[in-house]
Amino acid sequence: MPSIYAVGDVTDRVNLTPVAIREGAAFVETVFNANPTKVDHANIPSAIFTQPEYGAVGLSEETAAEREEIEVYSAAFRPMQNAFIEKNERVFFKLIVSRATHKILGAHIIADGAGELIQLVGIAIKMGATKEDFDATVAVHPTMSEEIVLMKTPVRTA
Repeated sequence: MPSIYAVGDVTDRVNLTPVAIREGAAFVETVFNANPTKVDHANIPSAIFTQPEYGAVGLSEETAAEREEIEVYSAAFRPMQNAFIEKNERVFFKLIVSRATHKILGAHIIADGAGELIQLVGIAIKMGATKEDFDATVAVHPTMSEEIVLMKTPVRTA
């Protein structure tokens, strides 16, 4: 019906509160302000707030490999701050990279604070960052997030 509109979870596009807010704002701009506005549903960072947290943005390894040839970079390690307090928890970082363009297609993090970290990685991916951009970034030491710019050799290709 022409007079009924929907945004958010009911559309079953991306069921996240910030997406619903963005869609609502786009609706207002389009319908009431005569400023056609679309929401870009690609590369939306998300997190699952378990312990440890899981953060993801972009494509999974499997989806990316179905679309094009990829390189996968990953690191699993015990963060330095855990070593000092004899905490054995490990973290995991993974980057999915296009072999053709070197663009980062996806990132996945399992660690305390993964939601915070993936938000920042999401900005870089949304901007079209390449593996070379990540490699050229100086690491902040000693942090667990420095690993995202220190992974230099792919663990596998697909």
